[in-house]
Amino acid sequence: MRPYQYRCKDFSLVTPSFKRWIITPLIKFVPWAIPANIITLVSNGFVYVSLYLALNPELFGKANPLLIAVSLILYLIGDHLDGMQAKRTGTGSALGEFCDHYLDAFNNGVIMFTMITVFGISHKAVIAAVIIISYWAHMAVFYEQFKTGWLTFEPVGSLEGVLLSALLIAFSSVPTVNSTFSYILFENYSFIETLIILSSLGGLITFIKTWKRTPDVTADFWFFTLLMTVVGILALPFFTSFQLFVLLTLYASLYIGKVMYGHLIDGVERSTDFVSPVGLLLLFVPGFTYGDYLFTMLTAYLSVSICILIVKTFSVLKVYWVWLNLRT
Repeated sequence: MRPYQYRCKDFSLVTPSFKRWIITPLIKFVPWAIPANIITLVSNGFVYVSLYLALNPELFGKANPLLIAVSLILYLIGDHLDGMQAKRTGTGSALGEFCDHYLDAFNNGVIMFTMITVFGISHKAVIAAVIIISYWAHMAVFYEQFKTGWLTFEPVGSLEGVLLSALLIAFSSVPTVNSTFSYILFENYSFIETLIILSSLGGLITFIKTWKRTPDVTADFWFFTLLMTVVGILALPFFTSFQLFVLLTLYASLYIGKVMYGHLIDGVERSTDFVSPVGLLLLFVPGFTYGDYLFTMLTAYLSVSICILIVKTFSVLKVYWVWLNLRT
């Protein structure tokens, strides 16, 4: 196994203030005995609560957007508390990094789709494009870490993105603001949809900047970039928006997990999945009418592949798992 050392270059504009005014005061209320990995798992649950609320807007009516925003803020707090808890208890490990950062790979797609659902964005091409670009950037960051050992956070990164998402969703509960968000600027594109499209340019810039400073970029990097796009294009005419989100999230997360496995465990670079894009070609075979079955098969295949990857990772790093922190 590779010697573990967490090295990070954090240029985030918001993180220093966020840690100083929110995380540092709150960490005093976190019992020493609670392991950082438990905080990670609990805080990530709020991301899926936000998605559930977005998919079921009738649950709490006008309060739903506020609850979604609160869930995302709680996730952000937990996502920083776990790192501070690991640091103060001296329990930082490769397993902790895997739990924290690999769950974030799935969260990337979930949070994007939560916003898309809240704001009623229905253009599937836009949905696919913003998810694909966000995963290009996400992958590039971890690929750079695999190559250099350094994890680099840009001035406007995931914290800023999730915080902005939470604020926009919260403000949408105000009728006048919601009307502004829904205002059609051109064709059938609303103000908020245009804003989301423009914000994806930030992900594209992160991808390009990270690629340019990463040494020894191999064909595997570009295979993922290309095939991630191919998966989106092939699935676009046949799958629903939700199916697109699930497929793209699983496809990207599998490769990101492989990159993290290489960084944390054996140093071996692995290729992205080729089965999914090839399987999607069946949709273009004349007379093939089993699109829903194909979606189920591909998501099952990707989910099993991800589970195998997680089991392999935990089998190597399980020595670092603890249920309680003990003071020494």
